[in-house]
Amino acid sequence: MSLLEYTYTLLFSLFLNPLVESLNSRMSIVALYYTLISFSISAMLPIINRVIDRISLSKITLIAVIVGTISIWLFSKINRIWELYLLAIVVGICSATCGTVVQGIVLNNWFAKRKNFAFTMGSFVSTIYLLIMTPLITYLINICGWRQTMLILAWMTLILGVPCALLMKASPQMIGLKPYGISDVETGKTDKGYLAKKVDPKKIIFSRPFIITLIFFIAITFASNMSQLFPTYAVKVGFGATVGGLMETIMTGVDILITPLFAITTEKFGGKKALPVWTFLGLCTFPLLISATNKHIEAFALISAIGADILTDIYGPGEQIFAKDILGTNFAKGYSYINSITYLVGAFAVPAVSLVYELSLNWNFVFMLGIGLLVLMLIMLAYGYCKVKNK
Repeated sequence: MSLLEYTYTLLFSLFLNPLVESLNSRMSIVALYYTLISFSISAMLPIINRVIDRISLSKITLIAVIVGTISIWLFSKINRIWELYLLAIVVGICSATCGTVVQGIVLNNWFAKRKNFAFTMGSFVSTIYLLIMTPLITYLINICGWRQTMLILAWMTLILGVPCALLMKASPQMIGLKPYGISDVETGKTDKGYLAKKVDPKKIIFSRPFIITLIFFIAITFASNMSQLFPTYAVKVGFGATVGGLMETIMTGVDILITPLFAITTEKFGGKKALPVWTFLGLCTFPLLISATNKHIEAFALISAIGADILTDIYGPGEQIFAKDILGTNFAKGYSYINSITYLVGAFAVPAVSLVYELSLNWNFVFMLGIGLLVLMLIMLAYGYCKVKNK
């Protein structure tokens, strides 16, 4: 489900430079596309559960795939910046209705056991998709040009998306099945997620589990987005663009190993034991970067990319695991509300972190902020699992 969202966000970054040249604009102006997508997703997420209640998930996903395909086709025709902005709003709505948030809700409904493994494997599929599509799209842009590549991408979206949309069901009960790992005796006791009784949104939003989870989400959003500044960091401290590119490559490469390991450990030991360990390992990223900066050792910067990739796993499946554990029966609504806020906040994550550097002209201040965010996450994990875990 999340592949459509990744197409509109991560893969779209490959088209930024061609768009800047084609539209005769500046990178900062074209990059506002991402801000508008975030705003659009943020506005849509609070109502996503009600939309799924009224219209089947299969129909919603099918509509999103078709509208998304048309939007990608229209992308290939744009000549003005306002057209780019308008399409950003449209694809943002499509991303909200069949992106990572809805994927998390659906997986929570389909798995009574091994949810942690399911959440992480959903992220792993997305990683494989990006590993295949990123070099392919880059090659096609160089050979065919960005407009023709957009048309090819539109067809690929349609071919991949329509069969998935037709098969998609919000919960197994809709087709007479039971969630994976549930027995007849347990049926009445299991969290039904999507089919759970209605709860006043205010009670969810002002509850301690919601607030703890929201703080955790915002902290990891800022911390994980710091990796987007790696190329800039490497150039500014004198390591060069090659090292910055290698840091990104290492993150992508080790993700194939780290994501399955993340899935196995969170499934075997549970989020309560596994997430603090993974968070601590992610925290090690920033002391390494401080050492790399102070001692000018490129190897430390390259090793830190491994920890940065761990943060991306916490940012995706780790968030879902923590939210599922802490929010309990309010997972579906609470998760969508929280992501509505974090998508909005996340739109300013990279600019905010960049501002820290611009004001201080010292990367160590940026990395100390990262340490502070990870410490805050560890506190939220401890407090959430020990004090406010919902049932």
